[in-house]
Parts: sequence; structure tokens; C-alpha cells
Amino acid sequence: MTDIPASVTSRAQRIKRLLAVVFPLVVLALALHGLAGAFDEHGYRAVRQAFHGFGGGQLTLAVLLALASYACLVGFDAIGLRRSGIHVHPARVGITAFLAHALGQTVGFAALTGGAVRLRGYRSAGLDLAQIGQVVLMSTLGFVFGAWVLLGVALCLEPAAAAQALPLQAGALRATGAGVLLAYALMVVLVGRQGRGFSLFGHALWLPDRRTTLAVTALSVVELILAAAAFYVLLPDSTPTGLPGFVGLYLVAVLAGLVSTVPAGLGVFEWSLLKLLPQVAPGAVLAAALVYRITYYVLPLLLATLLAIAPSMRRPLRVSAGATRAGWKALRPWLPNIIALAVFSVGAALLIDGTLPATHHLLPTASLPLLETSHLLGSLGGVLLLLIGQGLARRSHAAWMLALLVCVLAPLPIWLRGGQILIAMAALLAATALWAARREFYREGALLDQAWSWPWIRNLGLVLVAVVWLLFFVYSHVQYQNELWWQFALSASAPRALRALLLVAVAVAIFGVARLLHSTRGPLPAADEATLQALAPVLAMARDTQACLVLTADKAVLRDDNGLGFVMMQRHGGSLIAMGDPVGPPDVARALIWRFREEADRLGLRPVFYQVGEAYWQTYLDLGLGLVKLGEEAMVPLQDFGLEGRDRADLRQAWNRGKRAGLAFRVASAAEVPALLPALAVVSAAWLDDKAGEEKGFSLGSFDPAYLARFPVALVEAQGRIVAFANLWQAPAGQELSVDLMRHLPDAPKGTMDFLFIELFLWGHAQGHTRFSLGMAPLSGLAEHRLAGRWNRVAGLVARHGERFYGFSGLRRFKSKFAPQWRPRYLAAPGGMHLPAALLDATRLISLEPRR
Repeated sequence: MTDIPASVTSRAQRIKRLLAVVFPLVVLALALHGLAGAFDEHGYRAVRQAFHGFGGGQLTLAVLLALASYACLVGFDAIGLRRSGIHVHPARVGITAFLAHALGQTVGFAALTGGAVRLRGYRSAGLDLAQIGQVVLMSTLGFVFGAWVLLGVALCLEPAAAAQALPLQAGALRATGAGVLLAYALMVVLVGRQGRGFSLFGHALWLPDRRTTLAVTALSVVELILAAAAFYVLLPDSTPTGLPGFVGLYLVAVLAGLVSTVPAGLGVFEWSLLKLLPQVAPGAVLAAALVYRITYYVLPLLLATLLAIAPSMRRPLRVSAGATRAGWKALRPWLPNIIALAVFSVGAALLIDGTLPATHHLLPTASLPLLETSHLLGSLGGVLLLLIGQGLARRSHAAWMLALLVCVLAPLPIWLRGGQILIAMAALLAATALWAARREFYREGALLDQAWSWPWIRNLGLVLVAVVWLLFFVYSHVQYQNELWWQFALSASAPRALRALLLVAVAVAIFGVARLLHSTRGPLPAADEATLQALAPVLAMARDTQACLVLTADKAVLRDDNGLGFVMMQRHGGSLIAMGDPVGPPDVARALIWRFREEADRLGLRPVFYQVGEAYWQTYLDLGLGLVKLGEEAMVPLQDFGLEGRDRADLRQAWNRGKRAGLAFRVASAAEVPALLPALAVVSAAWLDDKAGEEKGFSLGSFDPAYLARFPVALVEAQGRIVAFANLWQAPAGQELSVDLMRHLPDAPKGTMDFLFIELFLWGHAQGHTRFSLGMAPLSGLAEHRLAGRWNRVAGLVARHGERFYGFSGLRRFKSKFAPQWRPRYLAAPGGMHLPAALLDATRLISLEPRR
């Protein structure tokens, strides 16, 4: 048995991931620097005064307009679903669309994030990927068409507003707006009644028919006007720009935020509006932006959290509760993500609250140590919620317990340090959601085992950058001195915030170092002797000799309830890796594939099936896994095997050379092996020294006396001395024979291994076996066409240029001389960036030296 070398992520992919984190951080830092530069004096005081100037009517109107905007966003899904022709329950449509837009607007990359939400929400309703993609397209085109029309209208009606930001006269801007509207009208005419497809930069695009285009545009215009109005009503009455002109400026700021790739355009949106509204006081603009973000981002997130709580607090849903049941089915897959985002937001709010000056103090001066301690604890709780948010999104039970504890205790330090009561209420709401959805957080594993995604690292970095900026923005009037660190007083807000920020930095550094130093996850407990004995009836019915690998001492076993089949598996890195297809009858094997997938989900690991055949490919695809070809297994037919005839001339000559060299072959039974172990150990040690290698594991056996004693051993002797051996695997039900451990002395006569295999073929034929497995030739049999898949091209490149490190072609040539039949072997694993990680985990697991 042979295996493939490690596959590593390309340098270009690593750079791309790094840029996806660094670029938004740089953009945010520049935008925040620009915001601070817009104030001539203490900016925080100006923003706070403007914030306290809002009336109740303004705030109520802003909330109503924001919610009305979200109601229009749901309409885009309804239009897309109408075109699919499949009826979806209105409750499912409303909840799925609301979640898609709420998460998409907050996290960023709305098309991707919202598309993932819709995929889970609508797939179970009978929509395929193409139909779900059409729904996503309606939402994306809606924004494009609406912004297109509104920008044209704004330039035509109020060019003076745009003239303040662009170096053009009002007449030229009005003409530009007319041209924009004319281009839209031409597009509507060209799409016709059936829609039209075209290519842009090599990507195929499709526009809907005229009627749908107009409907989507009208809905988008209303939605964008409502969203812009939700901000406009918060601006001072002295704002010189009317609503039509402000809509255009608002769209420019939104587009700037989208281009920046910063989630929700944080900082970039505000900086753009400051530049586009130079006549309005910067404090008033930032105060309006703060309230707008609360109404347009935080409030929908709170509503999504309430949606997450409501069904979970009820008894099991009644059959008659159609709308509630449909809504719950649409919501449930996203409970961990919603709650993780809510907890992350609470953590960010705790850090921000720890940076701002307290508005009141509830404790006397004598309790100053308690005040200082509560301030530090509140900020520490905030950074903990940021750090464990990724674990919540992946349903980690350990992350759930810690998040619940922090959210329950957070209101106390908030109260003690005179913080915002709304943040305390939000923490309790998050705690309620965590408790209500406790059954959704079932995955085992330590917090340090939770792999971090790049988007989560980016979001953490964005929050920390924003908090650092806020510290210097709020206390810009305080001159920094070393003595600030040691000032302790009720009114010493700046030193207190500085110390809290230092604690946050230390906590992040400790967490990062702990993850770097943390070893990979420990292996699952290997099957004990009683379990292996219980598997004997299943092994007797196995049709593939690969099932014998379960008898090595390095695998855990997942069995079905009736004891008719099993999966041999082990975990390494972020993967739970199954060795080959499940062993057992087809129905049992298919059920075990799903059970293995559930086990991987419970442990928070990616499911990986290594070296599987073609029998269950459809089940692997149903799991959402992709199949990539690892190579081909050489299978020699034994029914009519012999050394007679012209086709067997080379084998006959090799066999005769072995006989002339004094080689003799025999098969020792399992009972004879213990007595032979000292001699076999000498051969094995010499072979390892000659190859300068180490023992492998998982997909290969090792020289383990307990393991070897379970099988017959084929021996080649020369002058009474053992010069080569191989332990034999047999699958009686499949009449298949194979070998695992094959080793020979460096000074064995030339052609010893050829002689061994030929004798094994003859012995297997005499014993009634119909085929002999020579194991896999890695990276062979791959498609070489220039249009072949990415994996085939990369693997082919490795096979061509890695020949001096691993004899890919030489190994296939050696096996080909026995005229085998080739059957493919695959890796079944999640696609995307999970694939190289799965390959790397499997290769490292195989390379681990077996435990003794």
C-alpha cells in the first residue's frame, strides 16, 4: 500500500487570504484617521452633544423607516421565488430573507453571506442551486438597478449637492444624470420580454425580463429611499441638501463602504458622508451615523436573536402550527451563527463601553478598588466573547458554557462601573438566547482546538482597531504621560480606559500564543481487544482486504447498532478521517457514512474519507462532500493465473531466476508467526535502515508483533535464511488477497520481490482467491487535458516534478508488469480550502510513528 505526498496551499492563496484580512484593517485605520482629522477640538464632546439633541420623534421615525426598508428587502426574495415556480411558505420566505439581509448587511459580502443563508433556508423547500442563485441575483440586481436610477434622478433634480463633492458644474452633472437614466432605459429595452444573457470579463451574466426588471427596480428605489430617509431624518434641520439630493450622496457613501470590503462599511461610510456634507457639523453627522447603525444594523440583529429565542422557548411544535413550524425550520440551521454574531456584538459593546467615560458612578469613593476591578473585568469579559465567537458559530459546547457565564455575569461590572444599561440588557438577551438554544451547541473539543477562519480574524482585528481609535478620539484632550497608568480616581476615566485596553491586548496575546503552542488534537482511543474480537464476523464477510487495517493499534472504530458493520477512523488536525469505505453490507455502509458525518459534526471536525472506491460515491455527494482522485489500485486477476504462454514470459523468467538463485517460498500460518518474529525483526530493521525511513501508520501496518501475529506471513528464504516477508490479508467474501507489510534484506538476491509476488499469485490461485490487490499507485490515472479540473492539474504537476522524491511513474510501471486491472481510489472531503487541509491532515496522520 502506498500513499500520496503532502499537498500544501499555494503561495498565491496564502497571500490572498492575508490581503483579505490586512486590506480592510488598513482601510478602516485610514478612514478613522480621516474622521478624527475632521474635528478641530474635542470631537467626542461634539458627538455626545449632538446625540443628546435627538428627539423621540426623530428616533421613532428612524426605526420605522429602517424596518420598512427591511420589509422591502424581503420582497426581492419573493420576486425571485415567484420566477422559480415553487411555492414556499410565506413564514419561511420572510424569516429566511430577513436573516439573509440582516446577516449580510452586518457581516459584509451580502451576496455570499445572504446566499449561504438562502441555501440552507430554501434548499429543504425544494429549490435547487440554480433557483436559489436566481433569488440571490434578484437581491443583487435590485440594489444595482435601484442605485442606478436614484443616482440619475439625484443628479437631475439636485445637482448642487453632488457639485459640492465633484469638480463639475451643476449643468454638467444634470446632463450626466440624464445620460445615466437614458442608459437604464436602453437596458430595459434591450432585455426584452425573455431576458438576456451576456459575458463580462469572461463571466456569463443574465438579466431578467423587462417586467421583472421594472418590478425589481421599483422595489429597490423604494427600499433605498427608505434607508436613506432613515439617516436623513437624523440630520439637523439646517442641512442644505434635500432628500432627493441626499439619496445620491447616501448611495455614494454606501458604495464606498462596499468597495472597502470592511463589514457594514464601518468608518468608510461615515468618512464619506463627512466629505459629502461639508456644511453639516461633523459631530452631527457622526451622531446621526451612530443612531443609524443602531437602527439599521443592531436592531435587526436583536430581532434575529429574538427570533432565535422564540421557537426554542416553546414546547415541540404542533402539527397544525404550519407558519411557526415553517419559520422554525428556516431559522434553526442559523441559530448558532445568529447567536455567535450577537455574542460577538455584545463583546464589542463591552469593550466600547469600557473605553467611554462613565456617565454616573453608583459607588462611593471608598469603593474605588471595586470600581477599578469591575472596569477591568467588564473589558476582559468583552474580549473573551470576541475570542470565543468562532467556537459558538461552530457549535462548540465549551464555547457555549463560557459565553453563557460571561453574558450572565456581565451586567454586574457594567452596573458597578456606571456603564450603559442597554449593553447589560443586550448581554442578558444573549444569555437567554444561549440557554434557549443550548441543544444546538453539542460539539466536543477544547476551545484551543477550534480552528479560526480568516473572516473571524479580520472581524476581531477590526473591532480592536476601532477600540484603539476610539480611546484616542474620546480622550484627545488628555495629554499622554506615563503617570496616567497609575492615576486611580472616580473621575480618572482616561487612565482606566488605558489600563483596560492593556488588559485586552494581553488577553489577545495570551490566547494567540496558547493557540500557537497548543498541540494538535489528541487521537481518539484505539479499539481495544474486545472490540476487535467482536469485529471478527464482520471481517469474515468483508469483500475488500483493506478492512484488515482495523486490526492495527492506531484506529478508533465506529460501529452500527446491530454490529453488522464499522468505520475505522482517527482524527488529526481539524479532520476526522475514515480509512476507506465503511465495512459491511451496502445498506449498513450507507447508514454508517451518515453516522460518521454526524460524529464529525459532533466533534467539530471536517469529515474525510481516505482511499474510497466507487461503490458509495452518490452517498458521499449527498453528504455535500467532493471527490478527488488519489490514484488507481492495481488488481491482478487470479482465476486463470499461470506462468504459461507468451504473455507470461517475463514473469516466468523472473520466477526461474529466483529458483536458480536458491529462493524458496512458503506461507507460515498465524500460529507460527510468534516463533518467527525475531528473524522477521532483523529483516524489518535492515529494510528500514536501508530506506532511511520510519514506520508509517493508519493506511499502513507497522512492525508490531501483536499485529503481525494475527495474519499468515509469506516468507522467501535463501539457504535457510529469511530474506523477505509479507503479511497476508484475506477477504474471504470477496475472494481477495493482498499484502501489507513487505520487507526484504538489502543483500537479498536480485528479483526477490518479483519472485515473492509471483509465488503469492500462484498460492492465491491455488487457495481459491480470484484477485490480488497490489495497492494504490498514487497520482496515476489522472486526466491530463488542459481543461481538466484544478486538482488533476496540480496533482499531475506534483507527479511529474516530484519523481526524484517519490517514484510515482516507477511504482506504476512495477505494478503494470503483472497486467493488473486498475480501479480508482478517491478522497471524499469538503471542497474549497477544506480540501488541501484534509489532504495535509491525512498525510500527516499516515506519517505519524505508530504508538507502542
